[in-house]
Amino acid sequence: MTTLSKIPNSLRQVFNLLNPATSTTHNFKNSKILITIAELKGANVRIKNPDNVELVLQNLINSGKERLQVVSDFDRTISLCSYNGQTCLTSNAVIEMSRFVSPEIRKKFKELRDYYLPIEHDIKMTKEQKLPFMIEWWTKSLNLTLETQIESTDIKEIVRNSTTHLKNGCKWFFYTLERHDVPLLIFSAGIGNVIEEWITQECGSYKNMKIVSNFISFDEITKKINGFTGSLIHIFNKNEGVLLDTEYEKTIHNRPNVILLGDSLGDTEMANGFPSLNYILKIGFLNDKVDEFLPRYMDAFDIVIIKDDTFNVPNAILRAII
Repeated sequence: MTTLSKIPNSLRQVFNLLNPATSTTHNFKNSKILITIAELKGANVRIKNPDNVELVLQNLINSGKERLQVVSDFDRTISLCSYNGQTCLTSNAVIEMSRFVSPEIRKKFKELRDYYLPIEHDIKMTKEQKLPFMIEWWTKSLNLTLETQIESTDIKEIVRNSTTHLKNGCKWFFYTLERHDVPLLIFSAGIGNVIEEWITQECGSYKNMKIVSNFISFDEITKKINGFTGSLIHIFNKNEGVLLDTEYEKTIHNRPNVILLGDSLGDTEMANGFPSLNYILKIGFLNDKVDEFLPRYMDAFDIVIIKDDTFNVPNAILRAII
């Protein structure tokens, strides 16, 4: 598998960002592809190694859509981080904050979040150190979700009445991928039923889309929540390895090129686990704490998009490939 970190610095630098953390000036005069994608010149776009991005884009375009697959996170990658100045809820939190959850249970959710979220964001802790805490958090949170006793019919209302929306341009992205038979895998540590309903309500349904998440199961008679299907999905085990020996694996068997979209450092590993991948273009949405996290995001992602409520950059890249 060839990733950007393994590609030799063999091409001439195609442009300089004199100060990557603050620069808004882009010089594309020596590039062939980057110069044609206006969205990559935006003031909120950062590229640490433009020569490598140029090389990968060349290979994605030359290989064509038939060799392409897309892997994406959902919360605050496809969904908005804020809307009209208000922080948007994640697919977990929309259930917590809905009218179907009692104040007592809502308080317990908040206590979990207040304890574990600082651990997730602690830049001094390694992934290995964080892992047991994240498993513990997700396990407790899902068990607490069981206590809500929500019903299957409540999901539609929960989504409809939430303040969260999908990013502008997602619908075109979904439609174009389906039209050209490019598989789209959405990996999320959130609630799969909510994600599915969100996409359906705002964008429709798509036959090329696969969602891997924590799906609630409901009692056939009472319609009340009675558990979760499949294995626990948390922020550190979202990777394509969980799809080995499944029907979805067959759809991506001859698609070694990946566009990866995420908003957390853990999302960079979502394409791990599948053999024979060639080129991975990692696009990261940095939604907050820019000064603190930008250097690490630029090390982890090939393209970093800062505080963007649109899908303009992924759409532009997809358009170039298609």
